[in-house]
Amino acid sequence: MLCLLIILLLFYQSFCAVREREAGEITQVCVEHSATRDNNEELNSAGHAIDLDLTTSSGTVPGSDGTPWFKITLDKVNCIEEVIWYSNDGNPRITWTCTDTDCSICVGAACSNYILTVSTEEAVSDLSPVNDCKHGDTVKLEKIGGTITKGFTVIEIAVIRKQEAECTTHDSACNNDGKSTTLNCPGRYTNLRGNTSTCQYGQVAPTNQPSDCKGKNAIMTK
Repeated sequence: MLCLLIILLLFYQSFCAVREREAGEITQVCVEHSATRDNNEELNSAGHAIDLDLTTSSGTVPGSDGTPWFKITLDKVNCIEEVIWYSNDGNPRITWTCTDTDCSICVGAACSNYILTVSTEEAVSDLSPVNDCKHGDTVKLEKIGGTITKGFTVIEIAVIRKQEAECTTHDSACNNDGKSTTLNCPGRYTNLRGNTSTCQYGQVAPTNQPSDCKGKNAIMTK
């Protein structure tokens, strides 16, 4: 009887391996990779790397350029603080920390086999300089060492934006563009209802979400 209970417990845990989102994690993303391992989208889709399920994974192999890569396109330019690649136990496998120049600070297994870059594909202006995060709307992970032809597997990956303190106004609501009408506060702010508004950095609901995920092996999540 005890053995049966242990088996049932393990069975239950295997179907409840859900990763919890990090504070500041960007959720409006589109993902794609160079090519899908064995052309098996059901098993190795790029979308498995962002489905919060620790029992699934994306399987990436080299594409036509010979390099295996995994690409995350954000809904808008963010100031990215960290990118975390998780193991199947929910703990970080590799963590990249960003500065205003790059995200080359890497901690974890096989850092030397990978390079992570943050770039901006959409034109944007009026970005305030920040020392401890990298502005961008595109995150690309490439394998540059080890057995490149075998590609790599991502259980889960998360992009974390820089978070700032809140500011509050009692004079008016936030404008539709997400900026406070009365406070000289840095960053962008949530458009909330009511006469007393709390405008919080970085939480603007995107008005121009990606209409689709263009490119091979792409998927978008909300």
